[in-house]
Amino acid sequence: MKNVCLIGASTVDYIATSKDRFILKNKNAGNIKISFGGVMRNVAYSLGLLNDKCIFLTPIGNDLYGIKNKEELENNNIRVISPKTDKNSAIYLCLNDNDNDMICGLTDNEIFESLNLSFLKENESILSSADFLVIDGNLKEDCIEYIFNRFNNKRIIAEAVSNLKAKKFLPYLNKIYLLKCNNYEAKTLLNEEDNNDLDILEKFLNKGVQNLVISQGSNDILYLDNGIKKSKEVNVIKNIKNTTGCGDALFSGVLHALINDKTLDEGILLGTKMAYLTLLSNSAVSLEIKNLIK
Repeated sequence: MKNVCLIGASTVDYIATSKDRFILKNKNAGNIKISFGGVMRNVAYSLGLLNDKCIFLTPIGNDLYGIKNKEELENNNIRVISPKTDKNSAIYLCLNDNDNDMICGLTDNEIFESLNLSFLKENESILSSADFLVIDGNLKEDCIEYIFNRFNNKRIIAEAVSNLKAKKFLPYLNKIYLLKCNNYEAKTLLNEEDNNDLDILEKFLNKGVQNLVISQGSNDILYLDNGIKKSKEVNVIKNIKNTTGCGDALFSGVLHALINDKTLDEGILLGTKMAYLTLLSNSAVSLEIKNLIK
């Protein structure tokens, strides 16, 4: 098993789901669930459930939820290192309609300011000892630049996170070992609106990307495997309970494969199974994924 260090966001998630058709500017009856999330936090916790040990550099507050979040991670094979801060843990609020599809999301992530260049340099020895560095678009641009320049001998894996944050990786596309994004983020990186599947993969190849995973909701997953264009069919399911965390589940399956010297094809297969379980779960990480490995 390879050494892996993840750097990114951890949040407290408030998931609000309307019981009936959502009406704007009106009080709607619904259910509100509280859990822990954030792209990289979901990935770290998923890897722990798959029996992978990793180090997670993330800003977590000293409030009640932050303490509980850190305990939950550490009890799941994850070593957590957080910058010193007096800020509260980051909060993500997701509002779903009665079909469990997201209407909008809001974040309060002032604590992310503490995930800065000084903090990374304090932990340079940890970064140097990792085989894989996994980062997300929540990092500041100077932190991303530092990682690519200082650790250019490492396999750096990036998760785009959002259309806006994906742009931070534009100068480093040919240096990324593997890029994970969705179809909207992919089009943002290509600065184009309409592309067919083959066009998207070919254009990333032309930018120097060799390993790439593009999730497209219920449409096929597109990916580059050492420069070879591939796709994986996604089974459409009914009775979806939740869509938050599905892309993170796919990403986690891919990472598990790479950490354990398996193929990207195997990682995509595992990731789709994990995403399926997430769709049927009420949380961003389904505890059932631990049953997917022997």
